[in-house]
Amino acid sequence: MISLRYVMLVILIFVNTLVNASTLEEVLEKKYIQFAFYENFPPFSYEDESGKIVGIDVDIAQLVADKLEVKLGKRLLAADESVDDDLRNGVWKGHFTAGGPSDVMMHIPYDPAFARANDKVAFLQPYFKELIAFAVNTYRIKNSSSLEAFFNDPIGVETATLADAYLLGAHGGKLRDNVKHYVNIAEAVKAMVDNEVYAVMATRSEIEFNLKKYDQDFLVTKLPTPGLTLDGWTLCAAVKADNVKLAKRLNEIFSELKASGDIERVFKSYGLNFKEASEKEIITPYNAQYAIE
Repeated sequence: MISLRYVMLVILIFVNTLVNASTLEEVLEKKYIQFAFYENFPPFSYEDESGKIVGIDVDIAQLVADKLEVKLGKRLLAADESVDDDLRNGVWKGHFTAGGPSDVMMHIPYDPAFARANDKVAFLQPYFKELIAFAVNTYRIKNSSSLEAFFNDPIGVETATLADAYLLGAHGGKLRDNVKHYVNIAEAVKAMVDNEVYAVMATRSEIEFNLKKYDQDFLVTKLPTPGLTLDGWTLCAAVKADNVKLAKRLNEIFSELKASGDIERVFKSYGLNFKEASEKEIITPYNAQYAIE
């Protein structure tokens, strides 16, 4: 009979012998580079109706592979309990059930403190700034300059997100009874279209991507969010820290793609506004009366 100790030993041996991510030389020799993406994460990385892996991050990765003149390998990863875990599974160690590390992982939030805490990873230059934003039905909400409008009117969020946690406690809990929960932003936006809620709080990219499905005049904007310490973050790709040559070459490529406007064009192809917005700036003029030159 096989003992549990033996089984665990086999698993440990397997984990310790997972293949390493490829160096730049190996990528060029094999003419193949593998990127890891978050699964079920539209509009950045998800499977379409045919099962093909698509999304903004996937398209950007394809641009990188084209610059290297290699084939792109795509790997979807489930989000773990933290981004630290995702980086371990995705680029510097791998996971015994999901395989070895990929060469590159997309959509990693960056700040200096987080980078110092993850010294096994090299963070590449950022390619996008994500923001927390609001979609507001201005036909229902006439005064959309603050959250006080939702002391009495419903607002939608995706369950167990930053927006959810914030709204439940904002203004001493005065919005709590009017916060409606949905399984994803697509459902929350649909609820707004159907007048079940009059606004949605989420990331700007998810709001814009889902709004483009509907012919509606909704305002996408920033609202004052007192007490919210994080309302925006930069996103980058990451590789294993000791993969120095690959990191250097990828940084050069990301710089080229940003300078040429190729990354911005990818975002616009998904209906997203690439412009970084200030707190007082309307992000997307879905209604012409709110347009900003």
